[in-house]
Amino acid sequence: MSVDRLSVTVPSKVGAALRALAKARGATVSTVVTDAIEHEVRLAALDRALAEADRRFGPLADDVIARAQAELVLATNLGRSRRRRKAR
Repeated sequence: MSVDRLSVTVPSKVGAALRALAKARGATVSTVVTDAIEHEVRLAALDRALAEADRRFGPLADDVIARAQAELVLATNLGRSRRRRKAR
């Protein structure tokens, strides 16, 4: 695998938090930064895909969005309650 060496400047608090996060994960700072960048790249690709879908098919109706949000909240709450039961 080829790599691209970069240099970035961040506020001291961000650097300290990054190093602490890497240590907690048992990872290197480079791995944590790479994961974060990959995540942002995927989100940007999703944003572009959603914008293209809106352009081609029109935006989703408000009631469809509201129903999807309600289902997501329900699924999230069910997942939390299952995890709590397993933890006991």
